[in-house]
Amino acid sequence: MYQETTGREFPEYFSEKGPLQTKITPISFGNDVYWMSSLLYKQNEPFNTVTLRPYDDNDTELVNCEEIDDDYDIILTKTGKFTTSFYVPSSLLSYIVGTKATKLRNLEKTTNTQIKVPKPNEKGNVKIIGDTERRVASARTQINMIVMQRKDKLPVSHFVSIPMVSESIKDKFEKFKREILQNPARGVTESIFQNPEKLHLTITTLTLVDEEEINTAKTVLNTCYEEIISKIFDKNKKSRIRLNGLEIMNDDPYDVNVLYGNVEMEDIEKLRRVADTVVGYFRKSGLTKKQYDKVKLHVTLMNTNFRRPEERRETFDADDILKKYKNYFFGEVEFKNIHLSVRFTGNDQYYDSILVLDIDK
Repeated sequence: MYQETTGREFPEYFSEKGPLQTKITPISFGNDVYWMSSLLYKQNEPFNTVTLRPYDDNDTELVNCEEIDDDYDIILTKTGKFTTSFYVPSSLLSYIVGTKATKLRNLEKTTNTQIKVPKPNEKGNVKIIGDTERRVASARTQINMIVMQRKDKLPVSHFVSIPMVSESIKDKFEKFKREILQNPARGVTESIFQNPEKLHLTITTLTLVDEEEINTAKTVLNTCYEEIISKIFDKNKKSRIRLNGLEIMNDDPYDVNVLYGNVEMEDIEKLRRVADTVVGYFRKSGLTKKQYDKVKLHVTLMNTNFRRPEERRETFDADDILKKYKNYFFGEVEFKNIHLSVRFTGNDQYYDSILVLDIDK
């Protein structure tokens, strides 16, 4: 319930029923006369001026509201209440509840809802109950924002990938690497080159906190394949992806963090549709957020994030590399499968996968 205020902040006409009393005032403007209509209030009724405090957001990182999942069900119960439920990893529940449940109580108060949260170390869904759909949706959106902000502080654990590893690509990549290291430009060291056994096209990255989210991710990718991807490519025709030419992730070739290879295909729109569809399914599941309107198809070849811990973090000069190898053809690979890969695994071979979808089956 809304709390009543001790003093009247607005004139009575904001709550009165029936026609509102108005006052018509003539206003001269040049040779014309205009009429202004205004509301009347009783002379003995104070009209208090309310001064709002400046907006102060304690969170240093703001979330784009467009990234918030809004594709979910709000159910009308037999009692006339509205409800929705959804999974939140147990390790993140404390950020919703807060110290001595103060954050949870404040959330319930501001949204006029009842929020049921599983106990610590207990699995289950967060359940929201309210008198209107709007209140329930507001509470869920705020909880989603809290969860998303916390996840943004955690490292990426998994990613959806297409392996770009073939003998021809590995050989040409090694040649590319050797030639550059013969006379390296500023910031170029062997450590920033990708391992040729791990060359891949990234479709989307994921931060999966527990086994429940891992299982959900597998289900999402399987569903996406069955409903959309399996119908895009002709199973009787082999598709090949080419790695051809170089680009950078910024506009200054002298100050680069990431250099990548361009992806080409006979029917590149089909590959783009696959990538965008996968991202869409994961976004609707709440496991990832919208980052770009379209997926940028690329294969990372050099990245300053690959530097060893003891190395100084710095950008590199890619100007000469781009001029010499801008149209360098690395080779091609048959498009056979899509992997749900585990980051930081595989050692000197391709990443471990928790799910592999075969395109030609």
